Amino acid sequence: MNTQLTITIAGQDHPQLINQLAAKTHQLGGKWLISKINRLDNQIVGIIKVDIPVEAAQQLKDEFNRFPELNARIIDVPQPVPLAKFEQLKLKVESNDRSGLVNDLTNVLDDIGIDIVKIENHRIGVPDLGKTLFIAELLVDVPEEVNVDQLLDAMQQVEEDMRVSVVE
Repeated sequence: MNTQLTITIAGQDHPQLINQLAAKTHQLGGKWLISKINRLDNQIVGIIKVDIPVEAAQQLKDEFNRFPELNARIIDVPQPVPLAKFEQLKLKVESNDRSGLVNDLTNVLDDIGIDIVKIENHRIGVPDLGKTLFIAELLVDVPEEVNVDQLLDAMQQVEEDMRVSVVE
């Protein structure tokens, strides 16, 4: 039987650090399900979701904590969400900018029962047009019972000129 762990890491980067963490996981029979790791100014920060045999979970926790330059926080995931009940979609949103767009978009998604996995947004000034554009990319978990076209329509109602599309 396996369990899942969510691991956050932050600290001093060094050559092969990510490889060493992945190798420790593999040696104990685990695998990285999802990871997001960034480097900035010789520092590393990341989040990793690991699936591992129950009997090896504590040893993996100990191994991650043996890296003195790394602060690791490891949380047991209570129960994995069955992936079969969701379709993961990447959405692109484009609109004229205004205050409250992110709030309004997230409210629409929450009302429909959609979980946001990742959101990145930018505001880009266009001096020639005298306005600012809002651009966002979202990774969302959409329940099987939600019609994707209706989801896109609901999101586009947030702003008159908003365009929402599924990124392949």
